[in-house]
Amino acid sequence: MKKLAIYVILLTSLAATAQAQNNTDTLTTQLRRYFARNFSEARTFNLYWERSPTYDYTLKQNGNTLEKGEMRNINTVKFAATVPVLQLRDFSLYANGQANFYMFETYDKANGLASSIFPDNEENYDYYKGTISGTYRTKIVGKPLILNASISGDGWNKGFEEVQGTFSAVMVFKQSATTNFSAGLYGMTHFIKIPVLPVITYWHQFTPHLSIDVTLPSRAYLRYQFLNNHRLSMGTSMESEQFYLKPGMDNLPEVCLYNRATIKSEIVYEYIINKRFYLIVRGGGIGTLKSGLYKTNRKGIDGDPYLEMSHPMTPFFNLGFSFNLFK
Repeated sequence: MKKLAIYVILLTSLAATAQAQNNTDTLTTQLRRYFARNFSEARTFNLYWERSPTYDYTLKQNGNTLEKGEMRNINTVKFAATVPVLQLRDFSLYANGQANFYMFETYDKANGLASSIFPDNEENYDYYKGTISGTYRTKIVGKPLILNASISGDGWNKGFEEVQGTFSAVMVFKQSATTNFSAGLYGMTHFIKIPVLPVITYWHQFTPHLSIDVTLPSRAYLRYQFLNNHRLSMGTSMESEQFYLKPGMDNLPEVCLYNRATIKSEIVYEYIINKRFYLIVRGGGIGTLKSGLYKTNRKGIDGDPYLEMSHPMTPFFNLGFSFNLFK
């Protein structure tokens, strides 16, 4: 149960808004189960580099096309660290820090100039976030209940921006050597239409090597773990990325939040280099569910953006390294 509590702490405090068939919102979580033979997903330090090829995009406002352009030289670097601050029998306090760097070039095909919403074409778009999370473990009707609350603040290279809060309550209904099933609720500030979402996690080991790992509504994987320190996974995940920028359009606020919800169909290879180091290689296709510019205070981020940005599914390659300091 303590292992599961760590992953409740790592729930993403900013949910990506996504345009599903019924226009509901989706939440990318990091609620994880501790897998056999050291494949823990609660790692102290994580560093990732992702590369995508050139693709076309379309900018729309109120249904009208404003720009058709091309995005090139797309690279993303993400670093995250999670460390314990206080650990008691029933209560834990953790601190998390993130630094994301988005590097790309955009061109308006109509005039060959930089995009109207990415005027600082030579700059990287940086995003920083710090979070303090507290988790309390108890029992109700004999079932483990894990309560978590977090507060975070974010910003960019031009200053501090916004404070956000989340709360979750997850009950473990079944936990055995081969099966784990949990369900609960996840609440977010700044979301108006759907401020609370259900979270369901299911893990089952069919054989000593083959297992299924599902966290609804954010991911589903079929995993095969080899006898040694290798694991291969195939499935789909939903992720979000965001950063602040100053768009070059008169009818927009001086500073906006760019937010993109994506779905990734991928193959993931993981290798334990030694007891603390992990190598992760991911590849597949990435599609945009919903993308655009929003208010910096995120009020109504689960609604319509100032500007909507779309592009077709494109391939991606992701290389990562992780380190467990508190193993």
